[in-house]
Amino acid sequence: MIQTGQGLLSEGGYQQADIGRMLQDLNLMWEKLISLSHEKGHRLQQAAAQHSYNRTMDDVHLKLEEMELSLQSCEVGTDMRHCKELLKKHQVTSAVEA
Repeated sequence: MIQTGQGLLSEGGYQQADIGRMLQDLNLMWEKLISLSHEKGHRLQQAAAQHSYNRTMDDVHLKLEEMELSLQSCEVGTDMRHCKELLKKHQVTSAVEA
């Protein structure tokens, strides 16, 4: 479209001033569209990063709640198997804290 408009300008038609204004307006709108597209892309990248951060923080909060419940537990084993399970939970919690 721009090439066609430039061709008309070079021919020196009777509406040369109107064509020149239209080409200038078209170029400005095109530049604005490109700028807005880049801006939107940047905002989408920020939104994706924020979403990823929020999911990570949700996972951390869940893990901390699990650890807190585990540490607040006053449960003692009733048999060897139960004691080993509790010991394993304790070791996992201790390993995460370190």
